[in-house]
Amino acid sequence: MMRTRLIGQTTKDPQVPMKITGITAHEVGIPMLGTLLWAYSFSRHGYTNHVAIATPRTIIEVQTDEGLVGLGEVSASKRHMESVVASRIRGEDPFDWKRVLDLAGEGPEPLDGDRQNRAGLEFALWDLMGKYLGKPVAALVGGGNYQKKVEFAAYVFFRAPGVLGGGEVNLENHPAHVAELIKKYGFRSIKLKIGVYPFEDEIRDVRRVREAIGKGPTLRIDPNSAWDLEHAIKAAEAVKDLGIEYLEDVARGLEDQARLRASTKLRVCADGSYSLDRLSNVVRTKAADVAMCDIYGSGGIAGVQDWMTMARTFGLRTSMHSGRYLGVSHMAKLQAAAAAGPFDFPIDAHYHQQYDDVLKGGLLKYGPNATMEVPDKPGLGIELDYDRIEKWRYTEERKKQYAKFHAELESGFGQLGQGDYDKFVSEHQGKGGKH
Repeated sequence: MMRTRLIGQTTKDPQVPMKITGITAHEVGIPMLGTLLWAYSFSRHGYTNHVAIATPRTIIEVQTDEGLVGLGEVSASKRHMESVVASRIRGEDPFDWKRVLDLAGEGPEPLDGDRQNRAGLEFALWDLMGKYLGKPVAALVGGGNYQKKVEFAAYVFFRAPGVLGGGEVNLENHPAHVAELIKKYGFRSIKLKIGVYPFEDEIRDVRRVREAIGKGPTLRIDPNSAWDLEHAIKAAEAVKDLGIEYLEDVARGLEDQARLRASTKLRVCADGSYSLDRLSNVVRTKAADVAMCDIYGSGGIAGVQDWMTMARTFGLRTSMHSGRYLGVSHMAKLQAAAAAGPFDFPIDAHYHQQYDDVLKGGLLKYGPNATMEVPDKPGLGIELDYDRIEKWRYTEERKKQYAKFHAELESGFGQLGQGDYDKFVSEHQGKGGKH
């Protein structure tokens, strides 16, 4: 593929393709402001992935012979990215991005076994293409048409104290916490991640949140499929007058979601419908009014565009899921959403839950109404802060610190106010929970 350079950033013959020369990876682990809790947070059998103490990520720099560097964010190890993946894609042209991703996924240690890693590498390739051509990623992917800013919804969790201390959010202070987030960031849509406390307590809490924030911001409730159909229908009836934007994962499975949808006038949202095959199942079962894509689960920046095309074709309303991402992923998500949008509803963000970031300038800033602007810079439009990377490097000592803190949380369960684990389970199972 022959290209003419536009921005004078390179010195080689303009007819020679840019080539990947290697990968540098940085493992970091940045704590959350508090330990995030959601349904299935605790288990005696080790299923504790739903307790979020920190955001451990691997930030990658894909280097080229042009001197340009593309930024990505993956969950794979530093060794895997620098040794295994780099050896497979060295000498390749980032503009051949599908080929590069396929090559990265070959062999006994496939990268594409985890969508997180494949998509995270794709971010770096788009960053390189944008830098090479002097255009924001959103402009490249959107064919020149893209939103200049994107609105985010607050992903609000109950929280145990954080590894750095403080940050607890429980039934008592939850409404005030939501009100403070709205005041600080301007969120106009609030997603309440519930399914942690007994059913009746949480339904009362949703009403208390509405009273605390007034009539303005809309609410979404998401118990992470912790309730059976009976309790899902009961919940829909109980909150129908509270300005609910949609019910997300309130029932378990698409069949029960379809039954819930038939029983209520509230919108039903299907999370987990990130891939095209899963999205087709939502359409087939008539399980939702709203579906959500994901920057990783939908296959990266380009995959989000394909997902949006299919969702719109079948008349689904749209939003976008969020995981615990650092700034590289968050910016990739912003660029993808700007190119694919407008979405029907503000897209989810965990980002305000982060203590810090590894970008120059620290955490990305929200504008009015919790919007973020697409940077008017080539590529993703961000740079790494190597001092911050060093500060939050995921060393063995830090891993042990987080593991110790995690074990202490597991042993107590006191932050939920349930006394002990057996009481926690019995109360939840008796009220529609599944743990």
